[in-house]
Amino acid sequence: MKQPYHDPWARREAWRYHPIFSRSAQLRGAFPGLGIATAAFATYCVVEHFFFKKDDHHDHGHGHGAH
Repeated sequence: MKQPYHDPWARREAWRYHPIFSRSAQLRGAFPGLGIATAAFATYCVVEHFFFKKDDHHDHGHGHGAH
């Protein structure tokens, strides 16, 4: 009876298929603080938009006889 094909290097290649080495796990590890930074930046933008309104109606003194 013939034995099924056995790859002698299978054990050495098994690490490539472990879930910790998957592409999604690598991407998560590449940007560890991206989620927190995105939330902090979004909060900053909302606070700046609603609480620090820019007043565009004031005069800078450019060309209006402010000598």
